[in-house]
Amino acid sequence: MDSREDRHSQLVRQAYPLLVNTAVAGLGEMLHCSQRTLERSFQRVTGLTLKQCQSMERLESILAYLYHQGDETIDWADIAQRFGFSDQPHLIRYFKSSIGATPGRYARQRDLTIDIYGNFE
Repeated sequence: MDSREDRHSQLVRQAYPLLVNTAVAGLGEMLHCSQRTLERSFQRVTGLTLKQCQSMERLESILAYLYHQGDETIDWADIAQRFGFSDQPHLIRYFKSSIGATPGRYARQRDLTIDIYGNFE
C-alpha cells in the first residue's frame, strides 16, 4: 500500500470523530495540517467533501438524539443549540433540505426509517 494513502486514511480517521462538534475551518489546525490537505484526504478516502461528511454525521447525530427522546415535548431551540445551529429556524431549514421533512414530522414518525432519498418508509 502507498504510504501517501496511509497518511490520508489516518488523517480521516483522526478527523471523523471531530466532525459533529467542530467547525470545518478549525479542523486543519487541530490536526496540524492545512485545510486543503484535509479536504483532499476526505475526498480521496471517502469520495465526499469534508463538508458533506460533516453534514451526514451531524444529521445522523440529530436523528439518533431525536429517536431516543421520549414522548415529552421536544425543545427545538435546545436541540439547535446542542448541535451547533445558530437558531431554531436554521435547524428546521437544515432538516428540511437534508431529509425533506421538518424536525417535527420526523419526531412524530421517528419509529420509521428514512431511505437515502429522504422518504419516510
